[in-house]
Amino acid sequence: MKKIFLSIAILCITVTGVFGQSQKERAVQLSLLSPLGTNGVESHMIINKVSLNILGGYSFGNTVFEFGGLYNVNTHQTKGFQFAGIVNYSGHTEKAAQFAGITNIAASGTTPFQFAGIVNVADEVTGLQFSGLVNVAKRVQFGLFNYAEESDGVSIGLINIVKKGGKQEFEVSFSEAINTAVSFKLGTDRFYTIFSAGVNYINCPVEYAVGLGLGTHIDWKKGWGNQIEAMGYSLSEQGSLKNDGINMLTQLKLTLSKEFAPHFKVFAGPTINMTISDYVNPETGVIGSSLSPWSMWKNDSGSTRLNGWIGFTAGVRF
Repeated sequence: MKKIFLSIAILCITVTGVFGQSQKERAVQLSLLSPLGTNGVESHMIINKVSLNILGGYSFGNTVFEFGGLYNVNTHQTKGFQFAGIVNYSGHTEKAAQFAGITNIAASGTTPFQFAGIVNVADEVTGLQFSGLVNVAKRVQFGLFNYAEESDGVSIGLINIVKKGGKQEFEVSFSEAINTAVSFKLGTDRFYTIFSAGVNYINCPVEYAVGLGLGTHIDWKKGWGNQIEAMGYSLSEQGSLKNDGINMLTQLKLTLSKEFAPHFKVFAGPTINMTISDYVNPETGVIGSSLSPWSMWKNDSGSTRLNGWIGFTAGVRF
């Protein structure tokens, strides 16, 4: 993926000279679109402290501040702050922060912060990486899709993939509300997302649940660990998930697990459950979800019924 974004960035570069020449340093440069600026055709050889590019700029490096209406390209060195309306590209960052409307790319070096509307790509982010869609790097990430070769930080998004040392875990669980559920977890032990689906076959007809959640794993000695997970499920009634109103189950799961073999764990623990439903059973006229096995507390708010109870879950993880 990194190679794809690097290729896109290279298309933004207009070759204006021969690269073998010695570099120069200048305090300030102003350009409309390189080489139409104060550095002219020598742009590719110059390291600027401050660079202001009305449309786009291209230089050997920048050390303090750089702004581009559309894009900034530094082939070898970027320090300080880099702002662009569309794309920032740096061949090597030295603790440089990048802000772009669409894409930031740091081919090598360390970057404390990246903010982009769509995509961030970096060799190593030591602080925070935030995008509207995709992040590719190490450490702390916030985006819809996050990918890291390895991570000692946190990735927060819908899909979090950490190639080395990440969590890709499959789970089969059993409980009183969702009798059997299968779940898949992605991310790291510090933070992971959960995709889940299950059935309640004690009721008639069989009811279904589709859910999404997040969790954290606390590792103890000798394979023991605790998990804190929050889940939200959309529930079916009369075998159909197509309901005009609201019909859902929220869960807080507090489980204890034991690893008996590599990639095999057994877990169990209590759950705090709450169904939120305005479903009316056409036969009995009763309001609320039929997946509530019992009630420890309830509240009616207009046509919506909240029903809560403490339950139990157990299962295996691979």
